[in-house]
Amino acid sequence: MIEHRAFPLRPAPVPPVPFKGTYREAGWQRCGAMSAVDGIAFTPWPHATMPNWSLPALEAAKCVARQSDELFERVHPRLYEAYFTKSLDIADPRVVADIVAAEGVDMTRFNADLESGAGREAVVKDYEAAVAEGVRSIPTVIVPETGRALVGLVDATMYRAAVEEAAG
Repeated sequence: MIEHRAFPLRPAPVPPVPFKGTYREAGWQRCGAMSAVDGIAFTPWPHATMPNWSLPALEAAKCVARQSDELFERVHPRLYEAYFTKSLDIADPRVVADIVAAEGVDMTRFNADLESGAGREAVVKDYEAAVAEGVRSIPTVIVPETGRALVGLVDATMYRAAVEEAAG
């Protein structure tokens, strides 16, 4: 079973950061090359600067999960796709709300959960648990059966080895 946890790299918004010609652009190029064989598209960020905060998208995902696992499983990849493939600003709550609404989420309930702080509370809980477990970067995958942690850009063979090790 996969348990998704939120891990905001920044707890508060910071000014947008440069993308072109930076380590960020180089990282996206590496991710794009590695994931292309799996049919995943990383579109290089076309704008001069990029958002430097993911909390609105993380909160939204937690609010959607309160409605159902099925809705979460539909929305979660759409949020990644919006940012990494469609170059949409997932730090903008209006952009995030459009993505969520397009997946058939009950927007009245979604907005009530968002406004109540339920999404942020769940994100903070995940973040605090991750920090307590030693997580410092994303992605980090922890295999509960072995405690093995896969951190950062990891080749698929490493994931297979971790799953096989966990299976015994």
